[in-house]
Amino acid sequence: MDAKQQQMLAFEKEWYRLGGGSSHAISERFGLNDRDFFSEMDRLVQVEPPATLTTSELRRMRSVIRQRLWMAR
Repeated sequence: MDAKQQQMLAFEKEWYRLGGGSSHAISERFGLNDRDFFSEMDRLVQVEPPATLTTSELRRMRSVIRQRLWMAR
């Protein structure tokens, strides 16, 4: 995982409880639209799920990611 991916994961770990980071914050911080950001997050949590999250927290984060991807269609 590169530095940008680590930053993205840390960002989403802070925000998933509130439905994920705002579109504006994602764009400003990472230069990505929602679809690209959450597609990368989906890939990251499948390949390298954060060890600091419990199973239920990881399940909730994945749910938020799927919801945001659906909304970004």
